[in-house]
Amino acid sequence: MSNPRVRKIADRIQVIVAEMLERRVKDPRLGFVTVTDVRVSGDTQQATIFYTVLDDSGDGKALDGTAAALESARGLIRSEVAKQLGMRHAPTLEFVHDALPETARHLDELLA
Repeated sequence: MSNPRVRKIADRIQVIVAEMLERRVKDPRLGFVTVTDVRVSGDTQQATIFYTVLDDSGDGKALDGTAAALESARGLIRSEVAKQLGMRHAPTLEFVHDALPETARHLDELLA
């Protein structure tokens, strides 16, 4: 993704999705979500959205509920992305839980 145009599209998708999750998606299963990264394919046909969920309980229910909520809101989010980007073909969206914060925390515990 060295193309500056693709990087700009990815950054814009990240902002649009974060705003959508904050303001327009009203699913009760949706936890406290942070969009950490977006990667767009070179032909801008696919976008992978990485997210983390704040899970206070530690049992994983917030993660499962959020994954289901994101899956059900995928069409709404994709249509808004297409509208705001003004692209002829909207990229397909794939939501992936970002395990990097948990991995970093685990490594810190091991080093301590």
